[in-house]
Amino acid sequence: MNLMKYILFVVLLCLALISASQSDLLFNNYRINAVARNPAAIENNGSINAYLGIHQQWVGFEDAPNMQWAHVSNFFDKRNMGISLNILSQSVGATLTQNIKLGYSYHIFFKGGHNLSLGLGAGLYSRNFDLSKLRFEENEQNNPVSMENEIHPDFDFGLEYTYQKLTIGLASNHITILNSKATLFKIPMQNNVYANYTVGIIKYVSIIPGINFFNSGTISSLGVSMDFLYNDLFNAGIAYRSGTSLIIRAGVKISSSFQFSYSYDMGSGSFTTYNSGVHEVVITARFKKRSESFNSPRFID
Repeated sequence: MNLMKYILFVVLLCLALISASQSDLLFNNYRINAVARNPAAIENNGSINAYLGIHQQWVGFEDAPNMQWAHVSNFFDKRNMGISLNILSQSVGATLTQNIKLGYSYHIFFKGGHNLSLGLGAGLYSRNFDLSKLRFEENEQNNPVSMENEIHPDFDFGLEYTYQKLTIGLASNHITILNSKATLFKIPMQNNVYANYTVGIIKYVSIIPGINFFNSGTISSLGVSMDFLYNDLFNAGIAYRSGTSLIIRAGVKISSSFQFSYSYDMGSGSFTTYNSGVHEVVITARFKKRSESFNSPRFID
């Protein structure tokens, strides 16, 4: 690794460590991954739904940020409610965060096809800080080798409104920790707001413009996207996140039950010269509970 590349990586990693103490890593494709953050986004589509995802930043660098998550959910039509299980693990340098959470949503159906979903999430997260990964230029023999760990209760709130092809959502995570109370081991409250709308343009072809906003303390980002969907089988799109990311993404419906989605964040600005981008892969599985068919707005993203 040449000197300039090494110096830039150290700067990026320090920024990531600061960010890691303030917020979770951001998804490249928030619409398909809304279920991982928003307990109100449990889908009512006649299936048991499962997601498995991997998010890897700065491929080729040791201790680069990465994230893995799994989600399983089921909706009970007779009770207008859904439940979910979310498991997430993310690491940035010497910091490892692991989160397990149960989610609950209740759907309120209004005349004319309007639907409002309210959601709550509750669980625990564990944060480890591995001091043995720190490197010092002096007194190497006195380097700390212990691991600091704290476990905290964790709570989320969410809502999602849908009407025909329109979806608007809000997810508030870690809601019991104000920004002023945040530490390396306590993640402060963060908010995601998103909206998307599906527009049919010609037979079998639709476009899905979207927007999302993220905020956690002093950290904010605004993203816009445009996806093209063909016959509910293939999709391709592009997204831009305020000054930091230019993202391309695509997905394919492998069968009636499985979908594969991939996105690549090539970055923007001068940093694109020094990293090999951010890769994100999501596999979605839907296991139907009965014979009738439901259409989910998230099946292709």
